[in-house]
Amino acid sequence: MSDRDFAATLAKGLDVLACFEQSAQNLTLPEITRRSGLDRAVVRRLCLTLTRCGYLEEGETGLRLAPRVLTLAGGYLGGLEVGRVVQPILRHAAEELDMEVALATRDRLQAVYVDRAAPASARVTLGFGIGSTLPLLHTAVGRMLLARSGPEVLDAALAARPAPRYSEATETAPERLRAAIEAAREQGYCIARDEFELGAAGVAVPVGALGQTPFVLATTASVNAFDDPARLDRVLDILRQSALSIGRVRGGR
Repeated sequence: MSDRDFAATLAKGLDVLACFEQSAQNLTLPEITRRSGLDRAVVRRLCLTLTRCGYLEEGETGLRLAPRVLTLAGGYLGGLEVGRVVQPILRHAAEELDMEVALATRDRLQAVYVDRAAPASARVTLGFGIGSTLPLLHTAVGRMLLARSGPEVLDAALAARPAPRYSEATETAPERLRAAIEAAREQGYCIARDEFELGAAGVAVPVGALGQTPFVLATTASVNAFDDPARLDRVLDILRQSALSIGRVRGGR
């Protein structure tokens, strides 16, 4: 796309909305200015426009996302048939595993939850919901997504370092990160322990038949939960069966 076809004002407006991705709280204009890196006068005009268009609204101490933003997410989730196809499969897998199960995809250089299910008895959960984001390099979800993406995406993710250390176990050496992702690609699953959250481990497998964008199914448990090969095999079997079920149902539309 040429610069002549690029709508800079629209892009800046989207940058303002992106400031709310990791925050359900109200944001003031100075906070939005700092997060977006835009000029304060520009931020003010954009916020007034987004408020008039119904995407932002006045909160108690600033601005917050308005319900209208859900219509965009609803269209995306409806296209994937999350409610009719994915959620029943995730619920069944979560009950079988007695653990949280999530469907995730890649949004630029981060992983994002598309859907999740967890039994009431789930002992380990990171508290994520639909729309929550995770790092690509330091989670099983992210590494499996990178393993299913093109080499240019992996190169971009590694080049985006220095990555923050989420814990004392977070791997930062690019050669080891690349090796872990290549291993996930070869073996068809990924395990990550302690790197994003101390005491927690994640397992992820790829999902097919959801279009060109890679998707994965994943679960989370205590850090030593997958040390037993028999238990790991059972977890992988249930996740893979669930992934196949999603593919079969959507492939038969």
